[in-house]
Formats: sequence, C-alpha cells, structure tokens
Amino acid sequence: MASTLSRRIDRYVLLAHVVLLTAGIVVGLPDGAYAQEKTVVLNPYESVNWDAPHHKGNFHTHTTESDGSQAPAAVIDGYHAQDYNVLALTDHNHVTWPWQDYGRDPEQLGMTPVPGNELSRHNHNLSLFTTYPAPVRDTSTNRIHTSIQEVAEQGGLNVLAHPGRYWQPGDEPGRDPVPDDALAKYMGLFYGHEGLVGMEVHNQTDRYPWDRQLWDALLEAMMPERPVWGFANDDSHGEHHIGLNANWFPRAENGEAAIQAAIEDGQFYFSTVTTHPEKWQDLERTPRITNVHYDRQRNTLTISAEVEGEPVTPNQVRWISNGGNVVATGTSVDLGETEGLTTYLRAEIRSEGAQTYTQPFGLGVE
Repeated sequence: MASTLSRRIDRYVLLAHVVLLTAGIVVGLPDGAYAQEKTVVLNPYESVNWDAPHHKGNFHTHTTESDGSQAPAAVIDGYHAQDYNVLALTDHNHVTWPWQDYGRDPEQLGMTPVPGNELSRHNHNLSLFTTYPAPVRDTSTNRIHTSIQEVAEQGGLNVLAHPGRYWQPGDEPGRDPVPDDALAKYMGLFYGHEGLVGMEVHNQTDRYPWDRQLWDALLEAMMPERPVWGFANDDSHGEHHIGLNANWFPRAENGEAAIQAAIEDGQFYFSTVTTHPEKWQDLERTPRITNVHYDRQRNTLTISAEVEGEPVTPNQVRWISNGGNVVATGTSVDLGETEGLTTYLRAEIRSEGAQTYTQPFGLGVE
C-alpha cells in the first residue's frame, strides 16, 4: 500500500487544488503525478458476495403527495410488479411514510421501504433513511449545506438529485470541460459533508446526460480519498417512468440497515435503459454483474456479467478513467499496461437493451 507520507502529499495536493479552484484559480496537478504504475487502492466490491441475491432498488419516486400522478399505493404496486424490492418514496418536502398509512404493507410485499423525501427548497437533494425533518413541509431549510448536515445528524444519507439542472455545460456537452465554478461548487459539497454519499448519474429519461461528465470530473479531482458513488433513479412522476433505472445490491439481506450500509460502502452497481433508443430499451436485457476481481499480484481488474444468463463478450465492456476517457475495452484490464489511468477507473457494460455501470475504483501508487 502507499506510504502514509505519499498519501498525505496526495491529499494536500488535492485539497490545495480545491482551494485554488474555489478561488477561481485553475491549476493542474504536478507533472509526473500520474506517471507511476497505478494499482487499485480502493475497491468497493472487495468483500461483496456475488452469489447473493441482487436486490433491485429505486430511490427517487413521487406520488400524489407531491407532484406525482399516482397515489402512493399505485406507485408501490408498479415497482413491485417490476421486481423492485427496495423503494424510497421521495415526495417533495414531505415524507410519505409509513407505507401502511397508504394501504400497503412492505413485509407482505417482500419489499424494503426506505423513508425519505426530496428536499427541494434549494438545489434538490435526496434525504434517505430518515424522516428528517417532520413535518417537512413546514420546517425544511432553504440552505443545502444545512440540509445535508442535518440529514446526516439524523443518521440519514444524502444523494444529489439531478445536479445537471443546476449547472450548464459548454457549447458542446461532453467535449467542453465542466465549468470551474460548477466543479468547485460540487467538490466543496462533497469535501464538506461526509454524509453526502453520491449523485444521480442517470435521472428519469436521462434528462441531464452531462452529469456523467460532472461525475467523471469529480472522480478525477477527488479519488481515491473521497469517492462519489453513482446512482440511476427513475425520478418517477407517473407510470411511464417506472422501471427506466435501477440500483442493484448483491447482498444476502435487504433490510433497511443492510441497504444503507451497502450504499455507504459503494457495494452496489446501477443500470439504465435510457442510453438506448426507445424501441430498443429492454429491462430484461440489463447486464447483471456476477463477479468483480482484482488480482493484486498481476495488477489486473476483471469483471464478469451476464445478460439473460449468457456471459457478456469483451467488446461489451469498456473502462473509463482520465476525466471520462475510454482507456481500455474487454472484461479484464491490465493496469500496468494501460495508458491514461489517473485517479480512478470505472466500467460500463452495454447490451442491446440497457447499460450497467460499476462504482469507481480508486487508483494510487504503491
């Protein structure tokens, strides 16, 4: 593992980068900072039991308790019918909880209900695993820093909802870099709040595709010391939104505490059909990850996945690093032979009907 001194130096470089960026001074990391051979120093899947059931969850859902078109019971039934067994009803500034008050018993349905809401009096933020604050409609703050802090103090987790609504890409989204002020804003939120665990990378019908660019920019600047976990959520407001996205949890148990722990540690992956033309979208053809293995001796990272029980082929997998660039393809990547690796590495697996994402692996120098 990297020495304590080298880790401190890397952290100071990144923190200095944040301070300068926040002040409007754009700097690059030192020459040679990425020159040495990279190894995996943060592997969120290291202790995952891939033989366990893969629980399917959505954490951004609206009902007639806010601006959704369906009653809570109908929304719950809709997700149950599509085999989701983890669900948060996140009405705007209102905790739609407990489910029994709306005519549904999660235990009878075999589902894990997650209490939460979408705090909407500032840049929207998902408050999960807590009923903070109650009654929300009367007492929620209009300051996102306060919300994030208070949710964490109540034992909950925070996830940024569709951040792409609040920052604008350049003239060529995906090509132009994330604006300095936007990057500094979100780096400040993540560095400032341990209870902010991640952000939506896919939202609803993929309304803000440039959020993948933001995610990669944040990973580039903050990994491996500060991971930012990615989510794909339906942000459902009606029946036609249910089932576009999913977060997958390979765990023996899917109780509330188990799912919260998995999110905190990044022990999940996520998928979407919205990367495909509507006529090709097919939930049944979502790639399901069956194993992730890091061979420290060989310095190789290998991923296995299936689509409808058939293993994916090497050309279906690509590896992303260096601010969103494809650095390798195939089910296995040799870090010692791969050019362009920086602070993180993540994988995307594409089928004919959907796309699946891993969480980021943190890279460092041993």
